[in-house]
Amino acid sequence: MPILSQGQPDHAGPEPHQHRYVAQSFGADAERYDRARPAYPEALVERIVTASPGRDVLDVGAGTGIEARQFQAAGCTVLGIEPDERMAAFARRSRVEVEVARFEDWQPAGRQFDMVIAGTAWHWVDPVAGAAKAAEVLRPGGRLAPFHHVPQLPEEVTDALAEAHRRAAPDSPLDLGLLKGAALDASRPLFARIADGIRQTGRFSEPEQWHFAWERAYTREEWLDQLPTLGALTQLPADRLTEVLDRVGAVIDRLGGHIVVPYVTVAVTSTRSSTA
Repeated sequence: MPILSQGQPDHAGPEPHQHRYVAQSFGADAERYDRARPAYPEALVERIVTASPGRDVLDVGAGTGIEARQFQAAGCTVLGIEPDERMAAFARRSRVEVEVARFEDWQPAGRQFDMVIAGTAWHWVDPVAGAAKAAEVLRPGGRLAPFHHVPQLPEEVTDALAEAHRRAAPDSPLDLGLLKGAALDASRPLFARIADGIRQTGRFSEPEQWHFAWERAYTREEWLDQLPTLGALTQLPADRLTEVLDRVGAVIDRLGGHIVVPYVTVAVTSTRSSTA
């Protein structure tokens, strides 16, 4: 989930893709990432597939293959692009074809696709260069559909996580305090950047947003298993990570040992113009 910097207003400093070193830290524990990160709503997968001209998918920032496997199950042929060889290796073990590259630098060699997707990964891509590359590899009428999970954490958990992170990494450019308040509102600058990048290519229809609401219950152990996969925490030394987990775990204990997290998964989507 792009909670580490999704809420930054445009004037607050570098955009997420300028912290790409964080994106390339997830592979340190690819197995945990695949186990703990949530999959995407089946309704989202179905709508993207139904609204596309065919079933050839390019998955940008494929990670361990979470969304790629979902699109495969929907009858699609998927090629993943992933900058971290460790993540790519895990995805290949689950029968996802992956090429290792930054998307902006990747060479398509004339290949074209019906869909370009990105599951909670497009914030690591330059929004203009990424959209231009997507236009290059999409067939006319093909669909660009990056989508992101937006979780609404209980306020007590948000407060504990933000404070623990400030203590553990006081010099971090990533401010988890931005999680406070309405998560969907905090994510709007991210979605606006994605839409603006698409518009600037001049090669797509006007971007739309598709929203899919759902929720998931987590035990204390399940939530703490996911926390180390967040970009703000992946590079913490083990002792400082333990401090963060202990503080958040104590709050979940006070809440009864589990939490229910409402999510909205948001796709910013557009089709490639047939005349571009």
